[in-house]
Amino acid sequence: MPFNLKRLSLVFMLIFLFAAGVLAQQGNSPLHTVMLNGADRNSGNYMINLYDNIGEERGGMISDWGFSMFVRYNGQNILFDGGASAQILHNNAEKAGINLKDIDFAILSHHHGDHTVGIHHLVEVNPDVTVYVPKDGMLGYGDTGDNKKYRKGYLYQQGNIVFIDKAVKIIDGVNLIFTTSSHTGSFSKYPPHEDDPALIPLPELSLALATGRGEYVIISGCSHSGIEEITKAAKDFVHSDILFVTGGCHLGAYDDNYIIKLAENMKNNLGVIYLGASHCTGNKAINLIKSIYGRNYIEGGLGTKIIFP
Repeated sequence: MPFNLKRLSLVFMLIFLFAAGVLAQQGNSPLHTVMLNGADRNSGNYMINLYDNIGEERGGMISDWGFSMFVRYNGQNILFDGGASAQILHNNAEKAGINLKDIDFAILSHHHGDHTVGIHHLVEVNPDVTVYVPKDGMLGYGDTGDNKKYRKGYLYQQGNIVFIDKAVKIIDGVNLIFTTSSHTGSFSKYPPHEDDPALIPLPELSLALATGRGEYVIISGCSHSGIEEITKAAKDFVHSDILFVTGGCHLGAYDDNYIIKLAENMKNNLGVIYLGASHCTGNKAINLIKSIYGRNYIEGGLGTKIIFP
């Protein structure tokens, strides 16, 4: 068969176009996938960061100050926090292929607006969803009647809201860790504190999930209670090792020495194998934690899908 330069050029062009299309699709994908040690790519347990100010904007996802994590765990769809914008949460969930109407239950870490707004949106589009919130007067006091149906403007009074004031297992493998902050909250001058206002510590929930190997992963919203204290509380409740801790660590106000000691304590004393900080941790703190954790630091942030055992 005679050599046909035109035909050969056409073949090469088709190969080039196909490869370019594949690369373009990869570049437009909103998700960056990470597998923890022992995880299988086809594992049904994973988390996707839907809302964060840390990380790259991929595939139409929008970065913004706040935090929200979607978790797929043993067939359950869980939303942890909702970020600061209903529109951004809805957009990012859609880009990640997640329908908020399919959320089985949600957890709100604390009452700050960069975590709560998307939860309001979730309950609007999924009015029967159960939402676990810390027992906090800033969030109301629960439904006093028989009607558990959500009504606009009454999220924490008449939604399917469950107030949590201690560590609890809500279903197999899913645990809520209750802590309070000694750093922030609100003050009261009611008697007997007229002359010495008392700090009412900020209540906070974190999520601890059992892996298939018996270790746990922890998701924190802001760690106002301190990420070390949250990790200790989780270990005390689940009586097991901690594979991975992720979420906001609120370390922007601290100096280098404090952050380095914290990272060393998490790694060497608390035995946290992997750590991936985001949201309110601060870029300086993230870099210092990386220097301690090395290859066991998990690059997180917006659009990161983390598969765990």
